[in-house]
Amino acid sequence: MALSSKASIQQFSRQASQSRAVARPASSRQPLKTRAMIEAPVAIGGSTVALLGLGRFVFLPYQRRRTDMEVGPGKLGPKTTGDTFFDRLQKPASFVETKSKDPSGFGIIDVLGWGALGHVFGYFLLACSSLQDAGIDAFPR
Repeated sequence: MALSSKASIQQFSRQASQSRAVARPASSRQPLKTRAMIEAPVAIGGSTVALLGLGRFVFLPYQRRRTDMEVGPGKLGPKTTGDTFFDRLQKPASFVETKSKDPSGFGIIDVLGWGALGHVFGYFLLACSSLQDAGIDAFPR
C-alpha cells in the first residue's frame, strides 16, 4: 500500500511539472515592465486642485445658503447672556487665523480639509489604476 501511494505521488508531481511547463508563456523570459496609467504627481495634484475648487466654488456657497436659511443671516445659533462656558467655546481659537483674504471666507481649515480629501481621492485613483494594470477588476459586477 505504501508503494502504491508513493507511485501516485510521483505520478502527481510529474503531471504538475508538465502542466507548469505547458502553462508558462514563451515571453516569460523578458523582464516585466510596469507602467502607471496615471503619473502619481499628476493624479495627486489634479485631484487636490479639483477638490479644492469644488470646496471653494460649489460647497462653500451651498453651505452658506443653508446656514442663512436655517438660522438667519448673521446668526450663528442660540446665544446666552453672560459669560458662561459655552460663550467662551463660541469664541474663535487664538492660534487659528479666522480672517481670510478670500472674499467668501475660505480659510485655512477649509484648505486643509479639502486638500486632505483631494489627496485621499488621488491615492484612490492610483490604487485602482495599479489594480487594473495587474489585471484585477477593482469594481467587480
